[in-house]
Amino acid sequence: MGSLTNSEAVRAKCKLICNTCYVDTDVLNATLSDAGLNAEGTATPNDPKIVECAILIVKGWVETSRSENGISASIDKERLEQNILFWCNRAGLDASEFLGDMVVTVENGSDLW
Repeated sequence: MGSLTNSEAVRAKCKLICNTCYVDTDVLNATLSDAGLNAEGTATPNDPKIVECAILIVKGWVETSRSENGISASIDKERLEQNILFWCNRAGLDASEFLGDMVVTVENGSDLW
């Protein structure tokens, strides 16, 4: 298998962090641009910028999913935090920068109708 683009690497990391997170192309491109990465550039394994982009996207996805029309994201917060910690450790990032403000997911969205 050949090398991945930065775009492909972020999409893959998002699914590794939260297997139900499928990234919108516009969000992906904006996040990569904000990090100073070319979407079509060749990804470096465990690049801290790639991991950071994926974590930011996943956190935004969890927040959006949990509040959109009262639909529950059914995210296991503890597992999500463990996954973020794991990938931060692999990339040499300080996980406390990402875990301090984790959102609480809605367990029963029907209560919001």
